[in-house]
Amino acid sequence: MTSSSELWPFSYIYNCYEDFLFYITKDVLLVFALTFITLMCWKKSWKQKPSGTQLKPTLKKKWDTSSTLKEKSPEVIIVGAGVLGSAFAAVLARDDRRVTVIERSMSEPDTFAGEVLQPGGYKILKLLGLENSLEGCEASKLRGFQIHDLVNKEKNNLFFRLVENEDIEDGRSFRHGRFVMGLRKIAMAESNVKFIEGTVINLVEDDGCIIGVQYKDKKSENVKELYAPLTVVADGLFSNIRKHLISQKPNVTSHFAGVTMKTPQELLLTKMNTIISDSSVFSIYTISYSESRVLINIAGEVPRNLKDYLMQSVYPVMPDHHKESFCEAVQNNNFKLLPANYLPAATLNKSGVILLGDAYNIRHPLTGGGMSIILSDIAIWRNLLQNIPCLDNYEAILQAKKKFYWLRKMNCTFVMNISAELTHQMFSAKDSTTLLVRKAYFEYRNFGEKYSQKSAQMYGMLTPKPSSLICFLGGVLIHAMRLALKSEPWYRKHHAVCTIGTILCKMLSFLIPLAYSEMCQ
Repeated sequence: MTSSSELWPFSYIYNCYEDFLFYITKDVLLVFALTFITLMCWKKSWKQKPSGTQLKPTLKKKWDTSSTLKEKSPEVIIVGAGVLGSAFAAVLARDDRRVTVIERSMSEPDTFAGEVLQPGGYKILKLLGLENSLEGCEASKLRGFQIHDLVNKEKNNLFFRLVENEDIEDGRSFRHGRFVMGLRKIAMAESNVKFIEGTVINLVEDDGCIIGVQYKDKKSENVKELYAPLTVVADGLFSNIRKHLISQKPNVTSHFAGVTMKTPQELLLTKMNTIISDSSVFSIYTISYSESRVLINIAGEVPRNLKDYLMQSVYPVMPDHHKESFCEAVQNNNFKLLPANYLPAATLNKSGVILLGDAYNIRHPLTGGGMSIILSDIAIWRNLLQNIPCLDNYEAILQAKKKFYWLRKMNCTFVMNISAELTHQMFSAKDSTTLLVRKAYFEYRNFGEKYSQKSAQMYGMLTPKPSSLICFLGGVLIHAMRLALKSEPWYRKHHAVCTIGTILCKMLSFLIPLAYSEMCQ
């Protein structure tokens, strides 16, 4: 354990560093942001070709004709009734919009992606008036993170809030399928919402504008068309509509297995417990009154025999009180596999359509931020659409899209997406340089309650501002340099300088392209 006498000069540097950032961050970020936006606008205006984003008179006339076919035709078509589709339908219906949702299957989804709602996401759920969706889900309170690094022998215990701070809510964890069914129930209770069980085959386009969808009805198996001024595509991780709207494809960064294990009530966790070892990285969290989920990251190629991999790589480092339940779940094949993708958000200015959810933006699931980002996007769009009475005003929708792209980055996605990818990169690392940065990452958060609290609230989407992430990463890098210097005797300090250079090159080569992909839409 490092003594306070050894740490005092570096504590002074950290405090000066934070004070310095406090005074300059806003001005520097503003100058940087304005410069960056100017360059991007110049780049786009230089490269931009004429497109169908401007509303043409012939299109307006045709839309007016089609909109009179039925007195109660939908104003919004939503493709997909997952978390985003169902929640968005309920929210829009309460704003007196007529909504039709087309979903492939109305049965309860059987997947383990999207089972954690961070405190910031739970707060938005309540602001949207959808908190009743958790009734009957056996949702458990999520009060923070507990992270064990068995390689560096480090541990972080992070709480979202202090005992006296009652203004901050805890997060929630649950079975994904039950949460979706709760949201669908709320949406179905709205008189302005109609659900159709069927598969959307394609978007209907006229003169560069999306005017509806073509779908195959599940009951009659007939191919039909449905028209509306606005179509929201939210058909999830394996979207078959995404490719018709944007050129980007999800990049598979790893795979993750989800194991469902029976857990006695006295062993249920109120934190997300993450364990990092030489052989595996996995998280354990509660999903019901009697079950826990083990989310296991699998780097590289998926093993041919997944059951053997789980027993050889995960079981030995599983906490003793969970070993028996984990072994039983694996032997009973109570696990599934999904790809972990990264897909940065892209600008979509095509008229008549919005792309949202995992069809639009994906990050690694290790930090559990996906559901919270989805709800944040819904809240942003709700506010934007409340100022647009007629959804066939495509120019107003285009301006709303531009605001949305900027607001979501400043509100949460820049921090949450970069944090998720960076955490995955550090936790899966095997090289000595990244392991040193990971050690600094753990030690920095253990300097005091102030540091651990800021980190927990950032990951919990309570303070998801870019300046929070910049301050945190800056502190970690400074401490990593200090560790590099301390690890070498005086006559080998030049090696420490080389190590510092390697740390900076490695981290910046990872962070700069990542930040660029998040900021440049």
